Amino acid sequence: MTEYVVLLMGDAERWWTELTEEQRREGYAAHGHFSAELERRGHRITGGAELHRASEARSIAPNAATVTEGPWAETAEQVGGLYTVDTDDLDDLMECCKILAATGDAVEVRRCVSDEERAS
Repeated sequence: MTEYVVLLMGDAERWWTELTEEQRREGYAAHGHFSAELERRGHRITGGAELHRASEARSIAPNAATVTEGPWAETAEQVGGLYTVDTDDLDDLMECCKILAATGDAVEVRRCVSDEERAS
């Protein structure tokens, strides 16, 4: 199987704080549906996390030695969470990711570098 990371990006700094409790429950339910659908279709979630706000990040700019408060990049969209998924069917994984995209987040899927690739 190949390992992929599913990155969830959006304006979480503003968007999440403006949701009602019901809308938050619906968002979490969509993630539960995504996870169940992956399992049903034979994909395997191997990790992941919901991330705290980017404003809580600490960053080090390239070639710098100073740690700064907040995200490195000043953009409206930030990574708000991720899943790592093992699968042999990228196309089907992308179909499942439409469940997450329907919540309003952008979804980016990238193949992880394998141990074999690293060794060569």
